[in-house]
Amino acid sequence: MSEHKPRKTSEPKPPRSTGWVAEFSNEHALLEAARKVRDSGYTKTDAFTPFPVHGIDEALGIKPTILPFIVLCAGTTGLLTALLMQWWMNGVDYKYIISGKPFGITPASIPVSFELTILFSAFTSVFGMLALNGLPRLSNPIFTNPRFDRATNDRFFLYVDAGDRYYNRESVKELLSSAHPDSLDEVMEDPSPTTLPRPIWLGALLLVLTGLIPAMIVLNMRAGFSDLPRWHVFFDMDFQPKKKPQQTTTIFADGRTMRPQVEGTIARGQLTEQDPFYLGWDPSKVTLAEVRNPILVSTQDTAAQDPVPAQDPIPATEPAKAESAADANPAEAKPAEAAAEQKPADTAVAPASQPPAAPAAGATPNLPWIDRLPIAADEEHMKLGKSKYDIYCSTCHGYSGFGDGLVAQRAASLLQDTWTPPSSLHLDRIQKQAVGQIFHTISKGQGKMASYASSLTPKERWAIVLYVKALQRSRNATIEDVPVEQRSQLSESK
Repeated sequence: MSEHKPRKTSEPKPPRSTGWVAEFSNEHALLEAARKVRDSGYTKTDAFTPFPVHGIDEALGIKPTILPFIVLCAGTTGLLTALLMQWWMNGVDYKYIISGKPFGITPASIPVSFELTILFSAFTSVFGMLALNGLPRLSNPIFTNPRFDRATNDRFFLYVDAGDRYYNRESVKELLSSAHPDSLDEVMEDPSPTTLPRPIWLGALLLVLTGLIPAMIVLNMRAGFSDLPRWHVFFDMDFQPKKKPQQTTTIFADGRTMRPQVEGTIARGQLTEQDPFYLGWDPSKVTLAEVRNPILVSTQDTAAQDPVPAQDPIPATEPAKAESAADANPAEAKPAEAAAEQKPADTAVAPASQPPAAPAAGATPNLPWIDRLPIAADEEHMKLGKSKYDIYCSTCHGYSGFGDGLVAQRAASLLQDTWTPPSSLHLDRIQKQAVGQIFHTISKGQGKMASYASSLTPKERWAIVLYVKALQRSRNATIEDVPVEQRSQLSESK
């Protein structure tokens, strides 16, 4: 006779009691019953009301939460973390000079410290509240009481949990009965099974696996190669009716897709190539010979740098005379052989669409510079020029134009070999420069000086030129430059 083990049966266990709940019709009776329960020493209690009841916390004996203290500790931790992080990164691990600021903790560290303090405090307050309240809690045994549905309508409930250390089933029942509730019920544990049915588990697993399919497709497409066309969600973006260049068409009589430029118009972006206002020089005065072989002048003749002292005498030699003659008349500076071989057509005026060839690196073309400002020399443009000069130019050239700006002073104190000091704008050779050449230097840059065309509009650049000329004039002004009606005031100020 064989022995058989008894088969396990999944008979449901009888529900156990989790406490008592008393129902009241008004908040005054609830407060009175809560005080009796509190005075009896019970602490694991709770009240459910359709609206906030003033004094319920004191009646239940609820102590102040320690959450503010926890949030304070978290905020302090975030503050110290931010300060320590910035001190280590900028003061120890990677020392980098930023606008001359000292290493380590500075006033610039305040924003990051503030953000980390708020971040740590916010996360701690949320997760701390959930932890102290025992949340999330998907079910509560008190929900099994059918009367509890009126807790959000017009009834008030007082609950004593069986987990209280002084809990006694009969004593709690007798205590709540003495408060004369409308009803008194024992809360039983929810008899529903706690394990999820197998179909739900299988459905959840299938859902997770389905969600991985797009990720696997993306990874496969990024790691592999395919000769198939892309998926087109919106076909009109790739298959729109259009004609590409060099194709024929029946729309126009000449059958060409590309249309010729309309007579009398200028293509987008080409206006600045022909207008002296945007160039600083007049393209109509440039000859074909200058286009093919532009005469260059030294980069020392710009306002951007001054490696050679302005007062160095030039020996009175024949090369020096020839050079000065070349500066005075570029056409005479060409060798005799080149002049003899020059064709008559080379002296023709260059077409407006053909600007001079780009000069070699480190040189400036000797172009027909504009010698008159294309803007009015009025107070409005003077104020505009001063404002832009103080922002963009004074950092190197100084507010008075002597090349003693903050950047120049800093570079001089560091004794850097690669630093080229900025020129003084009051040098004689710079004062003799035409306004167009100064505008060209601001627009194109020179030496260490970068181009400011992207930062300043043409009008603002011309306003700076006006202000620079005013600075130069101010250092060599005479009494005749002062209006007659103001000369007496000038004499009195002395």
